[in-house]
Amino acid sequence: MEQFERIPILIASYLKGEISTAEKQELDAWINETEANRSFFMRVTNEQSLSEIMKRVLSIGTDTRLDSTLQALDPESKVIRMGRFGRFKKYMVAASFVLIASSVIYLWNLSSNKKDIAETTTPNINNTDVQPGTEKAVLTLSDGTKITLDNTTNGTIAQQGNTVVLKEDGLLAYNADKRKPETAVLYNTLTTARGEEFRSLVLSDGTKVWLNSVSSIYFPTAFINNERIVEITGEVYFEVAKNPSMPFRVKANGAEVEVLGTHFNINAYTDENSTTTTLLEGSVKVKKGKEQVVIKPGQQTQIIGNAVSVINDADVDAAVAWKNGSLVFNQTDIKTILRQVSRWYDVDIEYKGDIKVPKFYGKIPRTVTLSEVVKILEISSKLQLTIEGKKLTVKQP
Repeated sequence: MEQFERIPILIASYLKGEISTAEKQELDAWINETEANRSFFMRVTNEQSLSEIMKRVLSIGTDTRLDSTLQALDPESKVIRMGRFGRFKKYMVAASFVLIASSVIYLWNLSSNKKDIAETTTPNINNTDVQPGTEKAVLTLSDGTKITLDNTTNGTIAQQGNTVVLKEDGLLAYNADKRKPETAVLYNTLTTARGEEFRSLVLSDGTKVWLNSVSSIYFPTAFINNERIVEITGEVYFEVAKNPSMPFRVKANGAEVEVLGTHFNINAYTDENSTTTTLLEGSVKVKKGKEQVVIKPGQQTQIIGNAVSVINDADVDAAVAWKNGSLVFNQTDIKTILRQVSRWYDVDIEYKGDIKVPKFYGKIPRTVTLSEVVKILEISSKLQLTIEGKKLTVKQP
């Protein structure tokens, strides 16, 4: 399939949340080829922009080229002709794939620079822009030794008691020698700074851990007692290895989350209003002081002070968007958004005047530069955002 047809299809799959890992890699490679590609992607994935173009497509139908492309997409489908455009749903979940695809292709065909988008291979680099964060962290061993982990670090990192610490292909793994049980508990700490994340830590029990920016996890190099306990700061996602005889506990901001085997996200940034635990799979018990609750998948706990509350219909996608490479906003205020921006792009935020704007809905890939994030926020909010080195200034017009 020609690139003129392939790229819009990939973007449509991305917007519907139905893109495969291989397709996502293909799309990311295309996005990162040129500044023109990135700009087009940002435009077509902006909620307001796509809403308008959907209205346009529904009002005029589709041309012959678009019809043939959609038939290649889905031979069983017919080009959609609808009378009145309904409310533009959050993340376009309610929109059909063909409708989204037709809108993306229509905008693609309208692009005056589509030839440049498709064929240019030399990126237009803005030296004054701020690049997104990278895969990087610092590992502190039991004796205080600090090791910087990045894409160039590979091989055996350290020997901690009878546990070998290895890093290969981005994966940091703790391989305990079961033939030689540990007699003393050794602890390591993995820490990310602003503009960093670490997506591939595997503890000695097989539990997988992802660290967002400005986060840390303090953990034993091998679990030798009848329970598994770790402590975190910031935001961390867990896929806990099942072991009913050895509960897994996470401590954060004076609270504790207990699981046997499950997938969940903890946001424990001290500059946020609450500590939240969002459950994707299994069940967890969240405790703070004398209060404790058990939640099910799709639920979220929020802890403010010593009070624990449960949100039954939590926005799970938004909670784990960072792990999946996106910034997702669901009725989110600008200051909450910019705290995320500050951590990921390693910039300080300065507010001038009384900032009053509506809540935001949207989705922005974490692979784009800061200036592209700023463009989207300015269009959506009418605020004035200015990048000056490592400072982002926000003004109310």
